[in-house]
Amino acid sequence: MLLKSLRTNIVLNLAVLLLISMLLINLVMLIVTQKMLVGSHVEKGRILLAALARNLQSVSSDGGMEWRITHTEQIRSLIDTADGLCAVAVTIDGQKIYRDGLGCLPQATMAEMAHKAAIQGKEITQTPGMIWGIIGRQSNLFFLAAPLKAGRNIVAGACLLMPLDRIYGLVRRSQHILLIYILINTVILTLLGSYRLNRITIKPLQRLVRRAEAYRESDDTVFVIEKGDNEFSQLSKSLNRMLMHLAQDKEMLQDSVDSLEKANRDLAKVQRDLVRAEKLASVGRLSAGIAHEIGNPIGIIKGYLSLLGDPAISEEDKSDFIARTESEVERINAIIQQLLDFARPSGKNQEIVSVHDILKELGEVCSFQPALSCIRFQLHLEADRDHVNANARQLRQVFLNLVLNAADAIRESDADGELNIETAILPSPENGDKSPDRLMIRFVDNGHGISDESLPNIFDPFFTTKAPGKGTGLGLSVSFSIIENLGGSIGAERTEAGGTCMTIMLPLVGLQCH
Repeated sequence: MLLKSLRTNIVLNLAVLLLISMLLINLVMLIVTQKMLVGSHVEKGRILLAALARNLQSVSSDGGMEWRITHTEQIRSLIDTADGLCAVAVTIDGQKIYRDGLGCLPQATMAEMAHKAAIQGKEITQTPGMIWGIIGRQSNLFFLAAPLKAGRNIVAGACLLMPLDRIYGLVRRSQHILLIYILINTVILTLLGSYRLNRITIKPLQRLVRRAEAYRESDDTVFVIEKGDNEFSQLSKSLNRMLMHLAQDKEMLQDSVDSLEKANRDLAKVQRDLVRAEKLASVGRLSAGIAHEIGNPIGIIKGYLSLLGDPAISEEDKSDFIARTESEVERINAIIQQLLDFARPSGKNQEIVSVHDILKELGEVCSFQPALSCIRFQLHLEADRDHVNANARQLRQVFLNLVLNAADAIRESDADGELNIETAILPSPENGDKSPDRLMIRFVDNGHGISDESLPNIFDPFFTTKAPGKGTGLGLSVSFSIIENLGGSIGAERTEAGGTCMTIMLPLVGLQCH
């Protein structure tokens, strides 16, 4: 945690940057110092070569004029002063006139350079040999050759050999002290820099963090404005403005949420009313036929009651009439009870229900409907699982609406009425989908069907193809909403024979083993 803090990162980065910068400065100073020391060494060599030129004298001999170097002791002292190893001088015609020093092993090379300098009339330098210096491998020897003049004429040349390892050793020894100073300066500057950065950046940030953690919605101002017109002051002002906007947006959002909740409540109430209205409309259509169906047992009951008042009827016959009367009353009660079950308001709670039981019950209810007597119902309940999580009364309403729509379509056609109700299991896809298996319920009739123009709109509210007064256009819309709330789907298509196939998909619950 300590290594992740901003203060620690600043200190570490500052120390690394200071150390790198000082090492780079030290490298530049090292290169410059080394060049200056080498340059100073070369100047000493030039002074020595100038001394050789001043001590160059001509002497007469049998062969003519000869040149020699005088005051050799002084020149040897100058060689030692210049840290030279050896000095060689030759005349312009190649005659060696001087050699002195302890390191004159490469005197042939030195004589050649001296002669070349005398002929070309200019200074020549050469740096042979390599040793490990301060910065990689560097030359360890330095040859300096220059022409020697007598008056205005070049009469000879001299070459001086000087070692450079002493310079490298001097620079290397100075680096130890410099590195110690670098480390000390890095520590001191890091502490001073971290102290200043802590006051300038860390402390204002910590104040902002503390204020943010202590923020309460009732606070008018959260972030204290920093002193001065710097970035932290601007940040504090911007954060305060942002929080003011957030508070205003929160109030607006809360108002929107309240409005949406109220709208949802109103919408749910309207939806419940629509479901109730459509259910009552469907029950009303059933009641018209059931009223006629109830009339028959009532007439029978009246006949038996009138016979019971006849004194000529035996007691045994009267008991039989009473039993038949009770049977007709039970028949009327069963019809009314089934009608009330469909008309009763649907509860909100869902439970595990059997679709097959609802379909069988629907068939019994429709058997009392005279308008459906010409339609042949066939139940093909082939699904071995039929339990779904739903509201039973709402499912009854959906199935009843589909049956009544099919009956209306069949009555408008000339064919013999037929309505097949089928169930089957559709397994979930085998591509890793963990969704449950689905129960497919199909209502297939041989009515006049739905036109291609009307098919995409049949689930729209108030859309109907029936004549005015024959339908509200809400039945399929309400059914669509009910099935969708159960996590299922409903669709319609034309059959090859020209009728209509309504298909409902509902997710199964795992009560039974497959």
